[in-house]
Amino acid sequence: MKKVLMTWYGITDLRAALGLEYSNGPILSALLAEAYKEVLVLGYTNKDKVNIDESNFETDLTVAKEAFKENDQSEVWSFINKYANTEIAHRYFVEWLKKSLQENNIKIEIIFRSVELDKLNDTEGIYGVAIQALDIVASFKSKREVTFYLSPGTPVMAFVWAFTALRHPELKKRLLASSVANKDPEVVILPDEWLEWHGKEINDDGLSRSNYDVIFHLFGEQRIPSLLGICQFESKKHVFINSKIYPAEVMKQFLGGAEFDEFSIDPYDPAKIKETILNYLENFPSTLKIGFNLTGGTKLMYAGALAASKKINATPFYFDGRNDKVIFLEDFKSEKTKKINSVETFLKLHGNDLQISKQGYWKDIEDIDNPERKQLTLKLWKYNSKISKLYWEIANEYADKDKPFELTTKDIHLIYRDDKSVEITFGEEKFSFNKWPMFGTYISGGWFEEYMYMLLEPYVKSGKIHDLRIGLEISFKETIDKKQSLGLGDLRSIVGETYQELDIVFTDGRKLYIVECKAGAVKSDHVMKLQNIVRYFGGSGGEGVLAACFAPKSKVTKKKIEDSSNIDLASGRYLKENIENLFY
Repeated sequence: MKKVLMTWYGITDLRAALGLEYSNGPILSALLAEAYKEVLVLGYTNKDKVNIDESNFETDLTVAKEAFKENDQSEVWSFINKYANTEIAHRYFVEWLKKSLQENNIKIEIIFRSVELDKLNDTEGIYGVAIQALDIVASFKSKREVTFYLSPGTPVMAFVWAFTALRHPELKKRLLASSVANKDPEVVILPDEWLEWHGKEINDDGLSRSNYDVIFHLFGEQRIPSLLGICQFESKKHVFINSKIYPAEVMKQFLGGAEFDEFSIDPYDPAKIKETILNYLENFPSTLKIGFNLTGGTKLMYAGALAASKKINATPFYFDGRNDKVIFLEDFKSEKTKKINSVETFLKLHGNDLQISKQGYWKDIEDIDNPERKQLTLKLWKYNSKISKLYWEIANEYADKDKPFELTTKDIHLIYRDDKSVEITFGEEKFSFNKWPMFGTYISGGWFEEYMYMLLEPYVKSGKIHDLRIGLEISFKETIDKKQSLGLGDLRSIVGETYQELDIVFTDGRKLYIVECKAGAVKSDHVMKLQNIVRYFGGSGGEGVLAACFAPKSKVTKKKIEDSSNIDLASGRYLKENIENLFY
């Protein structure tokens, strides 16, 4: 049986090859200690160094060797940092390794593979390369004993080798580690629990991951992770692991016909969490297919639930919101997260004792599809700096009271009569409407909301955004016992007792966007209000857009926007460009 060593090579190996290390390095030491027929060496290549100038390599190495003799480690590390993880370093190491083996009369086939990763500890990339290498060995007709060497490379590389060893049970495999320099490496035994957990492999076709009998969810302050688990997979039962301050009953409305259960635990006691889960499952058949959504909750909840998952050979997974994918933690394979294309799903998820009292559909606005009205809205955008001079008077004297008025500013003349008819003149161009109730609300800023909707509408047609709404209203439920409401005290101080109107709201399928439209000046309290509303209704991943006719002038307001993690500004002549940048 041929013996194969599979390993990454690391900085200590490179230093040994360069003469900047007193030891032989982990790889040469392992090859001198035991007879192998083949060694597969993987070398991480830094993409930022692919065009490095190699012309000074030998000169720089001479300087580094002199510094090493004088124990000047700063000069040595300067050389290592410049050339490590480059093609010239790889070539130097491989040639040195071949020469060293020849000098010791050892014949080993050396196979070297340069590997580009997104970053040094790109777990998914490292695992993918390791699996490919093992798959190749497994395809050989003659039998091999594969040894994974854990010592060279980063801790993440070692960790991934250990996981890789669980693949291909038909192959004879072992782990090797060198804990003491200049001593022979030692065999490392995987924990029995890992072997038990990985006793049966999941089908590569992914079908076994599409549905479960039971899914456990770690449930906490953020609810999106549990919702993603419900939407991503079919399951007959969903069990939520939560603390007393975060009851999971709100999730019932998303389960369809699936069963619901929950148990409250101390979120900082992982041993108790593991015990509780295993005790819960004692009365269930051992053949159940069980998934663990480990995305929410505390780190210690994660630790306890992962331990329980390993014990029962369940499938643990984690939702990576930044990259919109779910990662299966037993082999680090991933798939795209399913989209949530309904605005109302997000609002119901975070709404607690709130309800949607006005749906906010474009078609429900009276006379909204009148071509003249759309032309007027476009004209007002062109004249926004001139019409803004009338906002204060209209908003305070006429808008909510729906009183008639006649106002004039440079190039613009407005008439709103008792019979609700309207005339607007821009120089020599006139717009007339027979009946327009509450016209003051439109002309004092409502027009800008309609303009923003029209600006966003093409992104709905292209599929970049979904469920675009305007003027959606959220109200407190009349039957609520307000003393018992959860976390709404701060919200009421922002939005008032009756309802919150969201100027524009939509989703890209991953998160909720709330757009606050300001036809006049932008103030710092507008930023704070939008921040709070986005966090409440959109969760930690929610996104706010402060859309303004005019860029803010106040340094305080600008600073608040810059410092905000969940607010983007779209304003002035760059409004369209700012909106476009949201989706690219």
